[in-house]
Amino acid sequence: MITPYSVSLINYHNDTPFLTVLRGVMLQAMDGRSVQRRGDMDESNTRLYIPLSVRAVNPVGESVSFLPPREYARCSDPEKHWTLQPEGEGAGRCSFFVKGELTQPVSLAEARERYDFVYTVAGWQLHDYGSRSLQHYEVTSKVSSRYYAYEY
Repeated sequence: MITPYSVSLINYHNDTPFLTVLRGVMLQAMDGRSVQRRGDMDESNTRLYIPLSVRAVNPVGESVSFLPPREYARCSDPEKHWTLQPEGEGAGRCSFFVKGELTQPVSLAEARERYDFVYTVAGWQLHDYGSRSLQHYEVTSKVSSRYYAYEY
């Protein structure tokens, strides 16, 4: 799997945002111009592929590990973990990510204001079969970006 990108993932734990930078992912985002011309806004076309071997670090550069959403909500050390919390599930806020590497956590509203490529997690699947190099999380996301609101 070719993984040329980094994304900054924000998770909430008890209303506190935590930042994880995922280095070595594949982001396949739809082309906003063609979506505008066709008139359909199928947000499910944006996919993030996260290899199980991804390099995940917190803002101070320490490695962090994945926890499923319910375990993440119960953990006592959220700065050492990351999760994928879909919108509308559980008591917490949804996870979102920004293309590129941020240095500090931001709220979704701040991210939408400051950055062009912002996505909220709509769902995810674990693909843990096959060779280790192909095992990954597949994340579907909604575009939360002003980039796609431009008229062409």
